[in-house]
Amino acid sequence: MHLSSDNKDDQGIPFPFINIPATMLEEILAKSTQIGDTIFQNIYQIKKEKKNFRDQLVNAYLLGHDNKFKFPKLLTTCGIDGAYAIERLLGTDLLAIGTIGVDGLVNHYKHFPEWESRNHSVFISSEKHNSDNMILARGLMIELEIKLAANAPHDLVFLDGSLTTALIHMYKAINILQDIKNQTSEKILENFREFLISYNKILYSEYSNEKFFPSGVPQMWVGIPKYTSRNDIGNHFHWPDDYDDRAVLTLILNEGEYTKPQPFTNKENWHKKLPKDNEELDILMTSLLQGIKNLYFLYYKPHYWSPALRIEIPKFIATNEILLSGLIQTIKYQCSIPGIMEPYPLFLADKMVKNIASAIPAYKQIITRNITENQIQSNDVSDILFMMRSYRTESGI
Repeated sequence: MHLSSDNKDDQGIPFPFINIPATMLEEILAKSTQIGDTIFQNIYQIKKEKKNFRDQLVNAYLLGHDNKFKFPKLLTTCGIDGAYAIERLLGTDLLAIGTIGVDGLVNHYKHFPEWESRNHSVFISSEKHNSDNMILARGLMIELEIKLAANAPHDLVFLDGSLTTALIHMYKAINILQDIKNQTSEKILENFREFLISYNKILYSEYSNEKFFPSGVPQMWVGIPKYTSRNDIGNHFHWPDDYDDRAVLTLILNEGEYTKPQPFTNKENWHKKLPKDNEELDILMTSLLQGIKNLYFLYYKPHYWSPALRIEIPKFIATNEILLSGLIQTIKYQCSIPGIMEPYPLFLADKMVKNIASAIPAYKQIITRNITENQIQSNDVSDILFMMRSYRTESGI
């Protein structure tokens, strides 16, 4: 058997299906028509109701267009993203966590701002086998992302995900911190105070940051989740729930249109959750929860080739047309490359940091070589090779 340029074998079977048993493959392929029909019917129903949906938005004064915004200068931007990987070895778990900040597109009169410290962070450790190491890895990744975002020197900082995501995953980590004592859990505790301070800075940047543009606009942080199941608008207008808001609005919004900023419906039951009793942490968490409860969202379709972006912002941006103008126009500029479905710096940050997972097996080989070279006279080399043997790599972003 050999593969052709279109990734098929001699019999024309696509390469990903090569090792699947024939009877299983037949069943998988048989279901493709049914699934395709279901997806098409959902799309057809939404397009059939497009005028009705648009009329609802117009009549509720929720629909706007970016042609009304005029901002003197585009803002400098960066995208922040993180990833983690866990290599399950025979004797231990090898954890690797990375976050990165990537500068956005700039025009002829702008320059990249200089980071005061590194535009990335890395944490690597070996831990005792535990299925909850993944929760801890994500929690520490979130801490590192928030810290990196808070220290970014740019006018506008994009975070990959909802502005509530960090708190949700941190709560999961807090739940198990008392039960697992390892390097990762200790690092989460060590960083927790700075995490809360940085998170508050992001949510209250109107007050907490001294950096202002010449026009008097404060530094801004916004969340842009790729995946979201929220239906704030759909639930309000009783739209069918087959698709979420972002999917529906991708099909009904025209180029340049956006929905006016609206407050979160806040069905979540936010409550204080701290890893230890501490008055300062309690005050910081109280402030953080209030900031979360005052978040707004909008959807914006910058170009005809773009999906509708869900954009999450603090209240002070949502209620200030000057800030909203700078935000919308800058996002449009950062989405100006066809084929890239999100602001450019987020796209690039995601591409870079995802390599953490693919690099871990090679990194494990380097560790193995270093151990065996140092133990070359030892009779334990074969045992070392067994203990460093991988059986699964898990990763997340």
